[in-house]
Amino acid sequence: MKRFSVGQKWLNKDPIYGTFVGEVIEIADGGQRGTVVITDCRDNVLDIFSGTTANFQATGEWQLKSKNG
Repeated sequence: MKRFSVGQKWLNKDPIYGTFVGEVIEIADGGQRGTVVITDCRDNVLDIFSGTTANFQATGEWQLKSKNG
């Protein structure tokens, strides 16, 4: 299971609603828990997630953004 780290970005590409970005802004428990700000393609804040990495990944098709892209 992946751990959160501050500044880490996650992508969720939805065929209908577009691409969403989740950026980790705070971590706890060695990265097992964190706070993620979710924005749309226009940088509008849509939601804030707070919880475990497993629960975050279960909320949608989130993929860890590569450092090159």
